[in-house]
Amino acid sequence: MPHGKGEQKPIGWYLRKADQRITDFFEEVFDKHCITRYHWMLLRTIDDKKQVNIKVYQPEVKHFVTPERLDGIVDNLAVRGWIKAIEKNEYIFTEAGKELFNKVAADYQLYLNQMMLGVTDEEYNKTVAVLDRIITNLSKK
Repeated sequence: MPHGKGEQKPIGWYLRKADQRITDFFEEVFDKHCITRYHWMLLRTIDDKKQVNIKVYQPEVKHFVTPERLDGIVDNLAVRGWIKAIEKNEYIFTEAGKELFNKVAADYQLYLNQMMLGVTDEEYNKTVAVLDRIITNLSKK
């Protein structure tokens, strides 16, 4: 088992450190546009699906935000004029919201490219596969 060698730290240390660095790194993008990562998650979903039903979306993000917090995010984006309701619980972009999304997406891509410098697709896929296996193993308890 590859642990305990010299100065190498336990895998949990690397996972926490990577998560914190990634979070801090992308917070710069979100802060620049006065949004949070949770706003971004919702905006990306609207962009992907063209509209989103908040009651259907909430179970997809239950590990990240409570229903109350999601309602606050929706309200915040609506008050800012970036999304609007087309039916009860159904939201789409406004023109301003789509413009905002495009600006954030461009900055996000620049940051993502910087983060992944020197990482090959093979390395990325292998890392994700190993992490997925660890998650699966720990879920079997």
